[in-house]
Amino acid sequence: MRGTALGLVFSLLAGRAWAQEAPPPAAPVSGNPVDEFRHLPGLLWDDTKAMVQAPGAWTCQDWGRLGWGAAAVVASGVLLDHAVDQAVVRSDHPALRNAAKNVAQLGGAGGLVLIGGGYLATSLMGQEEGRALWVDTGIATVLARATAFTVQVAAGRADPAQERGTHDFRPVSSWDSFPSGHAAQAFAMASAISMHADSPWVGGVAYGLAGLVGLARLETRDHYTSDVVAGALVGTAIGRWVVRFNQDRRQGSASRAELSVVPQWSPGFRGIALAAQF
Repeated sequence: MRGTALGLVFSLLAGRAWAQEAPPPAAPVSGNPVDEFRHLPGLLWDDTKAMVQAPGAWTCQDWGRLGWGAAAVVASGVLLDHAVDQAVVRSDHPALRNAAKNVAQLGGAGGLVLIGGGYLATSLMGQEEGRALWVDTGIATVLARATAFTVQVAAGRADPAQERGTHDFRPVSSWDSFPSGHAAQAFAMASAISMHADSPWVGGVAYGLAGLVGLARLETRDHYTSDVVAGALVGTAIGRWVVRFNQDRRQGSASRAELSVVPQWSPGFRGIALAAQF
């Protein structure tokens, strides 16, 4: 139970920090340099600092929301973890399991390829609003994944396939079931996309695909239901906050950090070098 409490507190504190109220999104400034590749490290750094500092400004309402999130994770763990996993075991089918693995890639490498391709395409076509969308989606993904990894190490929960039961936790171990990193990434992407989208259908499709990623992780027995719920809450909170913070940032000055790609040509070396300036 101590492991359960530790993982739950870390996970929901992170999600609540990034879900804290921020200025409403404003339309991206045309040609804003914040979204240029060389400024992305600075933008990520600014977001990370804001994430760490956010709990210091929490109100009673913020703590109340954290409590509701914690209650949702606990309830899903008590009511659904064992029952859903046993249902998956009874209905196991190789074709369904393989399909689930493919769907789960939207919350893994496939999602990263989508973000990179979207950023490159919108940059080449000069679509500033589209580029801002993929910048926010990418940063939200990085923060969601980093948060999930940190909580996974702190919680050390065994996954269903290990057959150790739903209450086996070993903090600071290689066990990484709580929360689901794939769910955190998928819902971070979905929430960022929905915040930028003009049509509710776009947000609906994005969240629907994120939900399928969560279901896929249950089908492959990589996570329990509460793992997916916690990952979804954290990812959604991060995605929404990142869009608000970055859109506000776009109305101000560009980030101070810059990233440059420098060609290198010498008798002993030929290639490129990345240089970051803060």
